[in-house]
Amino acid sequence: MTFSDKETGEQSVFADNVLINAGPQTFAQLFDQMWKPKDEDEGSVVKINMLLHRLPKLKTADTTSSDAFAGSFHIDEGFEQMEASWQAARSGKLPDPAPGEVYCHTLSDDSILSPELREKGYHTLTLFGLDMPWRLFESDSGEDAKRVQELYLRGLNDLCDEPFEDCVAVSRDGGKCIETKTPRDLQSEIGLDQGNIFHNALSWFYGDANQVGQWGVETKYPRVFRAGASAMRGGAVSGIPGHNAAMCILQNS
Repeated sequence: MTFSDKETGEQSVFADNVLINAGPQTFAQLFDQMWKPKDEDEGSVVKINMLLHRLPKLKTADTTSSDAFAGSFHIDEGFEQMEASWQAARSGKLPDPAPGEVYCHTLSDDSILSPELREKGYHTLTLFGLDMPWRLFESDSGEDAKRVQELYLRGLNDLCDEPFEDCVAVSRDGGKCIETKTPRDLQSEIGLDQGNIFHNALSWFYGDANQVGQWGVETKYPRVFRAGASAMRGGAVSGIPGHNAAMCILQNS
């Protein structure tokens, strides 16, 4: 049930239960609590969004572009490469080469594009850059984000049979349709704690018998539940916290 105050413009919402999907910092702010980040909760992913007017041609003659980008497209993610990138990040350096993986959502669902762009063969790419911890960008002036973007474009170019940049769409102002978000950006723009896309350190899908809460979503506030990745037995994109929050409410209703 929602009520609006015409004079102040404020809205009040009344509900029997509240499910919160936010991370620990935002949760603390909602209840006027102190919050201190934990080292293990540090985010380590860069996100790059791109709009392409067509998929690039690849160096492998036996694989089409649509087949290559239909699943997870991996860049510099061999075992030795991942070991080297991890060591570089630990020492406070940007990994070079930079490991990452690309997803082309429009190959499975092109409804995210307008009919005009679909007809012209446009596609979206989302790149997740790994081993890019928050601490590397905490005092970033924007130059590191540009450097990261250059690293991943170089990684893509190494796998393409043409300049990858030639396939990136151009906006109305003449700029390339490519957007890079560091962990610092992810916190400042959408409130992800230390830029962690999973809210905090991942937890196992089972809980200890001594841990409070049968479902791992309970809080010290009555009828307030964590339904996002920061719940116990949460993390990543499992959907477990949402399921557990629903089951907890149904069990007590």
